[in-house]
Amino acid sequence: MRSNRSVLFTMVLAVALGLLISCGGGGGNGSGGGGTFAYVTNRSSDTVTAFSLNSLSGSLTEVSGSPYATSTEPYGHAITPDGKHLYVANYTDNNISAFDIDSGSGALTNVPGSPFLTGIGPYRMGIDPTGTWLYVANLNVDSITGYTIDPATGVISALAGSPYTTGGNPQSVSLDPSGRYLYIANAATDNISAFSVSVSTGNLTAVPGSPFATSEYPVMVGIEPTGRFAYALNNQSSNIGAYAISPSTGALSVPIASYATSLTPQDLEIDPSGEWLYVTSYENRNINAYAISASTGLLSAIPGSPFATSRGPQGLGIDPSGNYLGAVSSLDDVVNMFSINMSSGALSPVPGSPFPTGDSPWDIVFTQTR
Repeated sequence: MRSNRSVLFTMVLAVALGLLISCGGGGGNGSGGGGTFAYVTNRSSDTVTAFSLNSLSGSLTEVSGSPYATSTEPYGHAITPDGKHLYVANYTDNNISAFDIDSGSGALTNVPGSPFLTGIGPYRMGIDPTGTWLYVANLNVDSITGYTIDPATGVISALAGSPYTTGGNPQSVSLDPSGRYLYIANAATDNISAFSVSVSTGNLTAVPGSPFATSEYPVMVGIEPTGRFAYALNNQSSNIGAYAISPSTGALSVPIASYATSLTPQDLEIDPSGEWLYVTSYENRNINAYAISASTGLLSAIPGSPFATSRGPQGLGIDPSGNYLGAVSSLDDVVNMFSINMSSGALSPVPGSPFPTGDSPWDIVFTQTR
């Protein structure tokens, strides 16, 4: 006969396993209880693929009903900080698809009035930390369009002072953690436009000294979580420029350092802790990984870097916990998922990786709903 302790252990184990199965290992459960989800824009199939992230293994499971239709040629996308609304920049149709996110399942439904008009060639976008303002870079007319976000409905309305002039071929939109400053990588003019953000209206004003010089063809600006340092990813010179940010004006210093990457870097992502920085290399099919000095902002290569991916790695994303990194590979139509070593920043493929997407995936974002 088994002891009472053995019987009790068996009962507890059965309950624990039942809870694990019902919760999907920390992914969405379809009951409105929240979960962690990833969304991938598919440029050639005009869709967004939605995945539930298993928080124990890092594996992805496609959400029921996915993929979801967008307008033509979706590129960058962004999610409000509360995880309720997703916005997609549709390059060819010059508009933004807006979606509500179901907090339990991760499924998407169209926001009333979607899609919303932009400038010509909307490319990447950013949302301020309060979830009040949305900004999209219009690649073909050298401008940013700003919008107010209705927190209840997800409907967006153009700001009265919008659009705002940038340098040539604006590629990315990055806001500092305070939401006071916004930075645009201008690929055609090799510089960064910097703006202060009005907390009351969302309108933009150029900061003193803007634009700030970069190396060749900047495509992304990353800002670490303290807001003291910015990093420009330069596609044609295959390097990263590091800058100090003035806390009083948002102005950038002259570059404090430059770091080589693999060839034709595409995207840059910093983990939520601010310890690690990652860059995709389209040509070399890998991810460069760096440690960030908390005191100086300087970078150092992580042992084992670069880390191999599938062909044509493009967009990067890190889940809110900082445990997992996703990199979309536009030539193989997959997401490469990696676990992040919390001590070293090194990457290791998760079980089952890579995971299929739509055609020509371009960008990936993660959110945790509640």
